[in-house]
Amino acid sequence: MSARTWRPDGPGSFQAPDGVRVVQDHVGRRWTKRGPRWTNTGTHFIRWRVLVANHGPVTEVTPP
Repeated sequence: MSARTWRPDGPGSFQAPDGVRVVQDHVGRRWTKRGPRWTNTGTHFIRWRVLVANHGPVTEVTPP
C-alpha cells in the first residue's frame, strides 16, 4: 500500500482521516497526533487543517 498524501486544496484537508497518527510535511519534519492536535516538537500543537494548509502537502508515515 502506498502512503496517502493530503494537499491544502484537496479532499481530507479539513479533518484528519481516521487512523492517521504520523505524517511528514513538505520539508521532512514528522508530525504526530496527540489528542485532537498535531505536534512536531512536543510543546507546540496545531490542528490538522492548519498543518495541511501551512506545512502541506503532508504524507502519511507508515510504521516499519
